[in-house]
Amino acid sequence: MKHFIYIVFLFAMIGCSGDDDGNPVDPAPNPSGLTGIWNLVNITGGFAGVNENFEKGIIVWDFDDTKKRVEVTNNNAASSSTEDLFPTGTYAFSIVTIDGNKELIVNDRNLGNFEITTDEFIIDEQFKDGFRYTFQR
Repeated sequence: MKHFIYIVFLFAMIGCSGDDDGNPVDPAPNPSGLTGIWNLVNITGGFAGVNENFEKGIIVWDFDDTKKRVEVTNNNAASSSTEDLFPTGTYAFSIVTIDGNKELIVNDRNLGNFEITTDEFIIDEQFKDGFRYTFQR
């Protein structure tokens, strides 16, 4: 009977000896929550007290979390004086945590505190008399 228990134990150990079947585990496809298309819909703040709304489709950011790239399409021709962040192009991005706050870095530029929900994200640099940018899906 002891041999039977040892054999069962041995087979159990061989059968459960890890999940290393040679297939790598895919990382989460959207760990930051940003993957996909976002529209810049509002800019507020700054020293002059800007409050400008944009229709969806005017300034679009398309994030690819796998490649850590964001493709910006900026069709804001109405006002060259409005701080609308980046011209049309593709930029690297990352999210870092500094003093407990998430911050969004695009093209080596720290844009400020970063908060995200399912359908909206906000970049806020008002703590240094900067702007608050609101994006929506």
